[in-house]
Amino acid sequence: MAGPYVAGGAQWKPYAYEDENGHLLGVSVDIARRVMQLADLDVTFVTYPVNRLQSMLQKGEIDINYADALIWNSPEEQRHYVFSKPYSVVKEHLYFLADHPARKLPVEQLNQLTIGMVRGYTYRALDPAITAHRLDRLETSQEEALIKLLGNRRVDAIAMVDDIFDTLVTSHHLDPDLFHKGAKLSEAPLVFKLQPQHVLWLPPINRAIDALRASGELERIRRQYLPVKAGMSCAASGKVC
Repeated sequence: MAGPYVAGGAQWKPYAYEDENGHLLGVSVDIARRVMQLADLDVTFVTYPVNRLQSMLQKGEIDINYADALIWNSPEEQRHYVFSKPYSVVKEHLYFLADHPARKLPVEQLNQLTIGMVRGYTYRALDPAITAHRLDRLETSQEEALIKLLGNRRVDAIAMVDDIFDTLVTSHHLDPDLFHKGAKLSEAPLVFKLQPQHVLWLPPINRAIDALRASGELERIRRQYLPVKAGMSCAASGKVC
């Protein structure tokens, strides 16, 4: 097939990020490279802040989002774009400091709290409370800033993908007992989102995903980047030991 085409993703470690040499890597990037190789698609990989990524997708400047999920898209977007089979799953929760009085409450009971989140991200589980002004949002450009805001008690909780939270706690050598995993926001199967004119790419992409899952390569790539869960404490995981 002709190319190269452009595959873009948001910057969110450990799924898509640049190392100190400017090399793009991560769970989604590595999986996408293998999928595109097996599907015989000539693709250039890029990463951008989420707002710019969305704008470029809408303008048709990006052919594929290599780390998206159906539930992160509006009904209009779900009708417009085409989506592959899932290649992984991410879970999102609210994270509190371990002593916060609201840490065990469901989303419906949260009131008069400020939630930290990355600018441009949408958490549909929080939308009704934000619209009703029961919750306020404080947005930052990256996840690392959210951990600092939480630690400094500038926000009551932060909304974050579990794998990203675990990675930040591990890489910053933070004590997991300082935090508590609160209400679940979503469980999102990760997929490739394609511009509608590329619908014929779906069969080879889906076959490649199936092959990588069957061989165990999808799980091997995940394990390469994600911290060992045994290192996380009971308190941080919201469990009673």
